[in-house]
Amino acid sequence: MKKRIIYSVLLILTVLTSSCESWLDVDPRTKVKSDDLFETEAGFKDALIGAYTLMKAEALYGRELTYGFIDAVTGPYAAYNNKVYNEVAQWKYLTSTPVRAQIDAMWSKMYNVLANVNNLLDNIDKRQSVFTGDNYNIIKGEALGLRAYVHFDLLRLFASAADLNKEAIPYVKTLQIEVPHVYTGKEVLALLNEDIKNALTCLEKDPIREGKLKDVSGDGFMNARQMRINYFAVKALQARVAMWGDDPETAKVAAGEILEIADDIFPWVTTSAISATEDKDRDFTFSTEHIFALNVKDLKDLANTWFLASGNGQQLYCQNYTMQQWYEIGRGNAVGGNDYRVNYIMKQQETGSKDYVIRKYYQPDNYKADYAKRLPMIRRSEMAYIMAECLMGVDDDKALGYLNEVRRHRGIDSDLTDPSKLRDELTKEYAKEFLAEGQLFYYCKRNELAKFPYGYQSATEDNVYVLPKPDNEIEFGDYYTTDNTK
Repeated sequence: MKKRIIYSVLLILTVLTSSCESWLDVDPRTKVKSDDLFETEAGFKDALIGAYTLMKAEALYGRELTYGFIDAVTGPYAAYNNKVYNEVAQWKYLTSTPVRAQIDAMWSKMYNVLANVNNLLDNIDKRQSVFTGDNYNIIKGEALGLRAYVHFDLLRLFASAADLNKEAIPYVKTLQIEVPHVYTGKEVLALLNEDIKNALTCLEKDPIREGKLKDVSGDGFMNARQMRINYFAVKALQARVAMWGDDPETAKVAAGEILEIADDIFPWVTTSAISATEDKDRDFTFSTEHIFALNVKDLKDLANTWFLASGNGQQLYCQNYTMQQWYEIGRGNAVGGNDYRVNYIMKQQETGSKDYVIRKYYQPDNYKADYAKRLPMIRRSEMAYIMAECLMGVDDDKALGYLNEVRRHRGIDSDLTDPSKLRDELTKEYAKEFLAEGQLFYYCKRNELAKFPYGYQSATEDNVYVLPKPDNEIEFGDYYTTDNTK
């Protein structure tokens, strides 16, 4: 492990305007030293938004950790002629130089996000006097939630789920010049739960708990709370972490708290919103159901490049046969005949092979502002799936009820009634619901599924589920800094 740490304390400074969207649509314009940045409340706001900006990079949640790398490995895309994801889909983690570079970039850039978050947290308590209202607690709670969120995805990507006693990842809680300690999976879960607990305490007065999603602060900073880490996003993360740690009781309580208020704050997408005549009025991502989403200002360009533009060697599309399997349509199977996720989110080509184009992130001209630029990170349906999974074998009728509720809100009229098929049906739902969102990989890994849905190749921790950590031994040196030029 490299002992010399290249240590640079620089943060993204975002240029602010008076518009509500300014806290969501941000560009890195310049850099300032952290001592100067944290002299004012505005500086802390800038630093927090800067961390979200880093998360939106294509190497992270702007592509690879949602619809890119992490989804390609599960097999939904026709990747055989894709110049970026062909070898990813073949799980060539160790033998392909480009694939290894993608993995290394995920690792380094995730720790770079954490460096920026930790720099904020290192300064916030000693500058508490600069804050007004509840902003100290809200900003600190968001930062703690972000630290847990990114660390948890590092755990889910780079560590064993089957053996939590194995060495896993560093859990870094401060900017440091020492080589970070590598914790076991169990130790990481304990650290996650500590950050989650503290984040929830800080976010007790989050405006979203009162159903306030818009127009709650004069400068726009507290607007669109579902577009940043919020109280319920941390609760949802608590449910995810509990499932990873095989703690269904905690997961049920956390997911249940969200579902109790979901109709008021995260309502199901309406039929009229998803089936609107004009594309510009259609809610392609079911945005009302987002517990946490990222606002990605260049999502239109990303969608055009990776989903809509054919013939560029990059398009992520789905073969007709694959979609018939995943969504239970065609070949005499009528289960998914009215499924919104096919009929309104996918578009089948009218000629040739009749493959399917994914339009989940399609951004039409003059797209309705409430739907635009949304990249879902946690959605309501996942909480229902977690409840169903926790209740399997405990109360099968309730478990079926949670699955059927989601299905009904996706246009599937036929209810599930056979408890013996709960696991299979839940797996199908994860595949249908989270296409191009990345969550199927984590579900399959956590449950140690021998194959991805409708896959042919055996999936194990050795060949697909555990990504290799960088082997160039500089990942905690050059990369674990807040210098975003590296």
